[in-house]
Amino acid sequence: MWKTYWNLAGIVLAASALGGAAAEEPAKGRPAEEKEVRAAVDAFVRAFNKADAKGIATLFAQEGEAVDPDGQTIHGRPALEAHYASRFAESTADKVANSVDAIAFLAPGVARVTGRTELTPAGGGTPLADRYSALYVKHDGHWLIASVRELPDEELAHYEHLKELEWLVGDWVEETGDAVVLTSVAWTDNKNFLLRSFDVRIKGKPALTGTQRIGWDPLTKQIKSWVFDSRGGHGEGLWTRSGDQWAVKAIGVRPDGRVATATQVLTYVNKDTLRWKSFDRTLGGEIEQDIDEVVMVRKPPQPK
Repeated sequence: MWKTYWNLAGIVLAASALGGAAAEEPAKGRPAEEKEVRAAVDAFVRAFNKADAKGIATLFAQEGEAVDPDGQTIHGRPALEAHYASRFAESTADKVANSVDAIAFLAPGVARVTGRTELTPAGGGTPLADRYSALYVKHDGHWLIASVRELPDEELAHYEHLKELEWLVGDWVEETGDAVVLTSVAWTDNKNFLLRSFDVRIKGKPALTGTQRIGWDPLTKQIKSWVFDSRGGHGEGLWTRSGDQWAVKAIGVRPDGRVATATQVLTYVNKDTLRWKSFDRTLGGEIEQDIDEVVMVRKPPQPK
């Protein structure tokens, strides 16, 4: 895998001992720093696609290192620059793309990034994909790569993809006019899915109940959800994250057979508050009114 790793120019950092000992703080609570880290990741991709070996080296800390799964190491900026210069001497037309799965802050000025790289060889051909984990440190206002390691080939556990939504676990309530929506979210035993149940009451009377299962879809490489309600309706949605927001492209079937579509946006405010809205709604091919943004709050625990 060493050759594959370097051909992919994977920006992969091991969490190292620091990552194992430190408590992770999800990036959703630090949007400004998350944006900076993402910019640092993007800078590597741009430098690689320009075949700029010196530019890549400057994105590492002075003592930054790259380690393959077998423990072979390239250490320090001069050695890293020499490696990429040799790599680009062979081909400057390969192009790399990157996708970030998650960012976690391990300590002030220390961030771990996990994601995937995909290299398109010069002249076309089948893209080569790999997984990475990256440790970045902040120095003089810049996020630099401190260490780099390619991850094993095996797929991430589904929980690793879903843990960015772990803050949803618990009981929530939304009150709008005469309607009250009670929602409860919990992990399945193996943490491969989040299970959400909902109970809609209007003027205190039951109106609708249902369940939703949220999981990782290995086919689309996205978070996906499936929902079923007490009236016989069902649907599914594909989730995409942007910072503190998750957009869900949803399609469903009503009990009478009409198809409904919508874009739903879930926004993290803080650990006890979220916002939700729905737009681009259709029912049976006809345009439906948008649902304005509503606020849901976490229910306090019941007294023992």
